[in-house]
Amino acid sequence: MKRFVNTSGRELVIYADNKLTAKIGVLYRDSACFCILEQDEMVVVLYKVSSYGVFKVGFTDFMQGVQEG
Repeated sequence: MKRFVNTSGRELVIYADNKLTAKIGVLYRDSACFCILEQDEMVVVLYKVSSYGVFKVGFTDFMQGVQEG
């Protein structure tokens, strides 16, 4: 997996499904994530949601917002 950083300058909404219907979280500006899959103008990311080591997986439709880093 490649490590990416949210460089969009804004928070990216993370969704539970590829239809982008159920919001499950946010990838904050300058936060790191791992890109699991890029497909159909979407990115599936693995991202940390707490300082206790809790991670989530979700979809985002703003591919320009995640840059390899």
